[in-house]
Order: sequence, then C-alpha cells, then structure tokens
Amino acid sequence: MNEATIGLITGLSAALIALGAAVWTNAKAGRRQERLQQAQWRHDRRRDAYLAFSRAARAFVPLTEEMFLLEERAGAAVATSPEWELPTDADDERMVMRLSWHDALETRMFTVPSDEWKEEAPTQLQELTAAYDGVNLEGPPDIAKVAYSVVTTAHRLLVGMPLFEMEAKHEEEAIKEAGDDDKYHAPSALDLLNAEVSDYFGKFHDFRRMARAKLTEDE
Repeated sequence: MNEATIGLITGLSAALIALGAAVWTNAKAGRRQERLQQAQWRHDRRRDAYLAFSRAARAFVPLTEEMFLLEERAGAAVATSPEWELPTDADDERMVMRLSWHDALETRMFTVPSDEWKEEAPTQLQELTAAYDGVNLEGPPDIAKVAYSVVTTAHRLLVGMPLFEMEAKHEEEAIKEAGDDDKYHAPSALDLLNAEVSDYFGKFHDFRRMARAKLTEDE
C-alpha cells in the first residue's frame, strides 16, 4: 500500500471520526433540547392546572368579597401581631397572650351563605371537581392530596346547615352521655359552619403555597 493510499485512508478515517463526533454531539444536544422542552411543557401544564383549580376554589368560597377580605385580613393580623407575657399567679408563672390588630378592629362571625350562592354552588362545585382532575393528572401526589381536601370541604359546605345541625346535635348528645354537660358546651351549627369555612381557607392557602413551591422547583 503506497503512501497516497495510506494518506487517503487516514484522511477518510479522520473525516468519519469527525462526522461521527458531530452526529453524536448534535444528537446529544437534540436530546437535551427535547428534555428541556418536555420539562417546560410539563411546567406549563401544571401551572395551568394549578391556576384553574385556584380560580375554581375562589369561585366556590361561600362568602361575599367583603367576608373574603376579612378572612385574609385576619390571617395577616395573626402573622404580624406581637405577643405579650403576663404574670398569672403567685408563683410568677407567665402566660403568653396574643391580641391581633384584626381582633381589636372587628370581631365578626361568618354569615350563612346566601340563597344566590346556594343556587350557583352545585355548578361551582362541579367546576371545582373538574379542576381537581387536572391537578390530580398533572401534579405530584402531595399537591393532589391537598387539592382533594379542598374539594372535600367544598362538598360539606354545599350540604350546609343541615349537615352542621346534625353534627352539632351529635356533639351535644356525646357530651351529655359522657356526663360533661356541666363542663363543656357543644358547638352550635353556625360555629361548625364557621370552622368549616376557616378550614376551607386554610386548605386553599396550603394548596397555593405548595403549588408555588413546586412550580419554582420545576423552573
């Protein structure tokens, strides 16, 4: 084999190696770009699912805008209010007391949902359930679990006072059977409704917080 042939073979081999390296590099870059596109696609779908659920959850809230703002104000007040320590007995034990500026401004119970809300609530609950399906499909299990708890609370609120009247009666009967009616008072149906509304806000807040964190992790 002469030098020209050897040179030709060497050059051809080098060209093939360079071509193979280029093909491999391009394929690797293509796979990386595909993974980035898939991650962005998944992020966008999750974001859309979370936003749809948030909109549906807000629409279902059985309160006027004024009452919704009142609850939001209460949360801000608790987070920013100071604590005081006061002596409570001769042993100088101390008790921590918290009085929020919200409590100082206004103490107000939640109102019973209006007739207009009761008429619209079944449709809103259906939309909330459909939005949950999107979260359950696109989101991780921990997000879906919190979203499901919001839907469960919404179902209880839709039943409304009949449910809480029954539960209040059961609470009262249980206290009497235990012989503790001289020490404890059973919550009223309105008390239970108010607690359920507060629970709804709390679970919805947890969903928003977790959804925000998950979307940040995906970026």
